[in-house]
Amino acid sequence: MLQKKTLLFVYDFPHSKSIDFLYQCIKENIQIDVIIAAGYTKIKKTKRILNFHKYTTTTEHPKDVASQFNIPYFNCEHNSLETKNIINEFGINFGIIAGARILNQEIIRQFFFGILNLHPGLLPHSRGLDSILWSIYNSKKIGVSAHLINEKIDAGQLVLQKTVEPLESDSIFDIYRKVYKVQIDLLPEAFNLIDNNIHFEDLSANNYYSYMPEEIQKKTLKNLKSYIANYSKIK
Repeated sequence: MLQKKTLLFVYDFPHSKSIDFLYQCIKENIQIDVIIAAGYTKIKKTKRILNFHKYTTTTEHPKDVASQFNIPYFNCEHNSLETKNIINEFGINFGIIAGARILNQEIIRQFFFGILNLHPGLLPHSRGLDSILWSIYNSKKIGVSAHLINEKIDAGQLVLQKTVEPLESDSIFDIYRKVYKVQIDLLPEAFNLIDNNIHFEDLSANNYYSYMPEEIQKKTLKNLKSYIANYSKIK
């Protein structure tokens, strides 16, 4: 069986998912052959009612962790010619997203095994941004999907999913923390399922959600306890 040669996509600044995925790979003996780190890009968001990111902050820089474990580290845009050259130089055939904007088809097709993404929602009904809030708003189950990406956002091939069960005592922050932890926990399981003899189920590209507008955020958070109470009835 062909051995995976893995590239980890991260952000080139202290970023929780970049750091936590990197440490999880090291802990689970997933060899990272090279890291490509993209710089900060400001994106337009709707006004946020709550700041979820303050519960998943880090002061560690991925470059420092890479240096500690002797992992080659490059700072360049993920969709650049430089990235393509690095993929060829290191013989890369598999990718893991621990922090990236949308990758283009020209980059995706460089990876024989594909590129693995851990999405904080159950695909295909929770594609896009604010997936936890939209799942609550639409009375859909909350969870995490591991999938091999294609050129469409939060589509491709489904590797595995896990539902996250909220408790009556949970706040929205508790739910976010649970979903984030499941993303990290599912990484090694998904990695080990991927080889050149397995074809995964294709995901349909259902409606894509952008950042939730402020007024809908308020309504969704107000209805959280009702959502949790009805959770066992949701299909």
